[in-house]
Amino acid sequence: MSAVFAVNSAVAQNGVVNLVFSETVQDAVGYENTVMAKGHVQFEHDNAKLYCDSALWFRTPNIVKAYGTVQINQNDTINLFCDTLVYFGNEKIAKLKSNVRFRDNEYKMVTDSLTYDGDKMQGYYRNWAVISSIKSEMKLTSRIGYYYSKRKTFFFRDSVHITDPEFELFADTLEFRTPTSTMHFHGPTTILMDTSSTLYCNEGTYFTKDGYAELWNGATLLQDETSVYADSLLFNQKSDIGEGFCNVKIRDTTENTEIRSDYLYKYPGQEHLKLGDNAKIIQFNDPDTLIIVADTIDWQKDTLTSKQLAIAEYNVNIFNGPVIVVCDSASYIENDSILKLHKDPIIWNDDNQLTADSVIARIYEGNFDQIDLYDNCMLIGFKDSVHYDQIKGKDMQVVLDSNKIKNIYVEKNAQTLYFLEQEQEDSLKTKEVTGMNKIECNEIVVYFMKGEIDRVKFNEDPDATFYPIEQAPKSELFLKGFLWEIERKPYRIVLE
Repeated sequence: MSAVFAVNSAVAQNGVVNLVFSETVQDAVGYENTVMAKGHVQFEHDNAKLYCDSALWFRTPNIVKAYGTVQINQNDTINLFCDTLVYFGNEKIAKLKSNVRFRDNEYKMVTDSLTYDGDKMQGYYRNWAVISSIKSEMKLTSRIGYYYSKRKTFFFRDSVHITDPEFELFADTLEFRTPTSTMHFHGPTTILMDTSSTLYCNEGTYFTKDGYAELWNGATLLQDETSVYADSLLFNQKSDIGEGFCNVKIRDTTENTEIRSDYLYKYPGQEHLKLGDNAKIIQFNDPDTLIIVADTIDWQKDTLTSKQLAIAEYNVNIFNGPVIVVCDSASYIENDSILKLHKDPIIWNDDNQLTADSVIARIYEGNFDQIDLYDNCMLIGFKDSVHYDQIKGKDMQVVLDSNKIKNIYVEKNAQTLYFLEQEQEDSLKTKEVTGMNKIECNEIVVYFMKGEIDRVKFNEDPDATFYPIEQAPKSELFLKGFLWEIERKPYRIVLE
């Protein structure tokens, strides 16, 4: 035995496996230059140690076949266990089989076979493994996996499944860094946070200890009946707070409503959202969809009634079929079906423009039903580049049918100025302006037909003047306060 130890100690410096201890050592029958070692066998090779119950040591090819309770220890940090092992000393590669176990600080792995490269300090399996934490109830399974000891990182592929009291995860490819307990996704991934929250993503990182996810390349958060999509999404499972960036889309299937923006801040629950950068609320209706656009939108839902409240600020545009609105800010209260417009509101309905100091609109089944205008109210209807129908008053009530003006009730200092037309008898069926009516009355009701003034009704004696169009003074063509702002009318949005 002393001769064997002396020879091995001398040649171990040249990369040969060194037999350190064995209770019995004898030549193996049928194998040339091979030793059979039994009883508490220990080998050393560079910075690795091998322990087993018995072994065949092929000295010329520098190979060890170990049996029984087999253990490999490298640098006193890596510990591998199995029932049988083949160790190729020249390549520093170990092939472990049967009841393979691996332990690295907090995490342990069990599989039926594993290949470990001692030079690169990395191992891999190809036929399923289970990885679990000794400090928590987390468990991971996958068909294929790699472990990089220097980086203390697992890399899993194919049917990755993680169970944990706080979440459940399904992935195609997953990188798990043990020092920080972070998971990095490289492919389609699903995370079940709880009974009501699910995350879908293609790439991202999940910090398991904090319950915090950073997702990109397209991510979706599904909570109850609401889905939140963003190109990039941050979500804190514990606080239920999230942020979305670029192409944010929020869909409430029960309300048939979609919310879009390029920035989202989600408060706990699904009842309060802050939207920024090209924010939109889209309520799908038949025949006309209601769209609210603004720089920022604060959206809330009443938890008892499920009714919505939206406050839009800065550069507000609203589209609803032939109705188009611009203003500085607006608020929509679904419970009362009321839309309030603030600061220089302008409403276009086909070729008609409505303005006032403040406006309150009633929405019925997703469409404009009635518009109430207060102080300095005016309607301007385009005829041609010279002639405009005009209605003015202190207060004005506009009734719509299918989002088109049906009639207007004007009270207090009501004034109308409208032009009469006659259809020309030619192939183009053009119209020619023939006269102008200017009427003042305290209360006026104006009836519309196909977007134009059809007739006017007076509730008391009016002060009326009619001019043939060639006799109409140019100074009388416009009521005081006339301002045609068609250049502010936004283009319609085409939804994708």
